[in-house]
Amino acid sequence: MKKVLPFFILLCCFQITAAQPGFDTSIKLVSQKENIIKEGTVVKVENLGWKVNSELAELRPTISADGNHLFFICENHPLNTKYNSVRNSQDIWYSTRDSFGNWTPARHMGYPLNTYHFNAVYWISPDNNRILLRNAFVNGDYYSNGVSMSYKMKNGRWSPPEMLRIRNYHKYDRGRQNGASMAHDGQTLLLYMSERTGDFNNDIYACFLQTDSTWSEPKSLGKKINLPDYNEMTPYLAADGESLYFSSNRPGGIGDNDIWMAKRLDKTWTKWSDPVNLGAPINTPDWDAFFTLDAGGEYAYMTSSLSGYGESDIVRVKLLEKEKPDPVAMVTGNVYNKKTGLPLSASLVYETLPEGTVAGNGLSNPLDGA
Repeated sequence: MKKVLPFFILLCCFQITAAQPGFDTSIKLVSQKENIIKEGTVVKVENLGWKVNSELAELRPTISADGNHLFFICENHPLNTKYNSVRNSQDIWYSTRDSFGNWTPARHMGYPLNTYHFNAVYWISPDNNRILLRNAFVNGDYYSNGVSMSYKMKNGRWSPPEMLRIRNYHKYDRGRQNGASMAHDGQTLLLYMSERTGDFNNDIYACFLQTDSTWSEPKSLGKKINLPDYNEMTPYLAADGESLYFSSNRPGGIGDNDIWMAKRLDKTWTKWSDPVNLGAPINTPDWDAFFTLDAGGEYAYMTSSLSGYGESDIVRVKLLEKEKPDPVAMVTGNVYNKKTGLPLSASLVYETLPEGTVAGNGLSNPLDGA
């Protein structure tokens, strides 16, 4: 069943993308040699606390659109699926924010989302009913590199992940790293990978949802985003559909890889404004990536090793005005069966007015229609 919502909705969440296992463990923020934010600006780094963080390494946060659901990796936890057989095993853990704004104790996601050696959430849909996962799965079993989607079922659990079918994907994914994120409209998939065998220098690509539910061949974001012989990775497109945040070791940074922001200028996805370095404390002399925003675009969530509980912790940093995406509105609702009054799982499409152009899609929850 398909519902058309006659208003323009743009929703905000964060996505964070993934690298190969060896690079997750290197996400550490170190003490600043120079704070480049001038004019007396004070930027506070807030640790999310002991209920989220532990003596182990917490990595790669992904925040939901409503700001109430946090997914992240915990490395080498005894409850991890492959803890006894794989060095540096990485599983998905999560925490929810209660009515007082406090984070609940982190919990392991379990089966079927934690089934492989290295697991991760790349994106959660604004309706909280779909999650994008690392690796390609078929019938819930690992198949190859790639990305998969899982859906919330009537019992409140997540379905076995199924791979997204991307045209000629393996032609582009030949390097040492790969990862993905999704635009909030659910129709644009962002990938980072390398066409060069064994290479660590990635480029960022866009794929577009087709009418048959497959995805188009990866399209490079162009020369301003993808510089030759540099590493562009972990893209995140804000809810405005224009503000792109990504990690790069291009000239002009503070450290190894820094977080940069650029604005999309047209619908070709190849024309962008000149990327701007976000500066400290978001960037450090170390290696910085996996940047994600909260629902309102006020805070960046990331990993830090500064004065935390363990090897690395999840923290948040308030953004300056120049670093924020354009403001958007978040609209929520429920879908019910008109005859029975019961909650309904339905595919949702929202459009721009007055043009009637499809702006995105969603899926209501079979439990409560949300």
